[in-house]
Amino acid sequence: MGQVNVKPAAQVEQERLDSLKSQVRTERDSLLRASDYMAMPDYPNPPQGLEVYRQALRDVTDQSGFPESIEWPEL
Repeated sequence: MGQVNVKPAAQVEQERLDSLKSQVRTERDSLLRASDYMAMPDYPNPPQGLEVYRQALRDVTDQSGFPESIEWPEL
């Protein structure tokens, strides 16, 4: 029989957190891309609070609950 490699619990947990971090960053990047056009200098009447919203998206990774508990900003 072949040898079974068992990962230590700490490694499994780190891999889970790394995957979750990647998912959160992917979602954040998607939300930023979705609002890129409104941030262009020639966009007429950008929504109020757009700059604050986009900065809050960039700061998602600085939240104390990252990556397990995210408070997503709203525009």
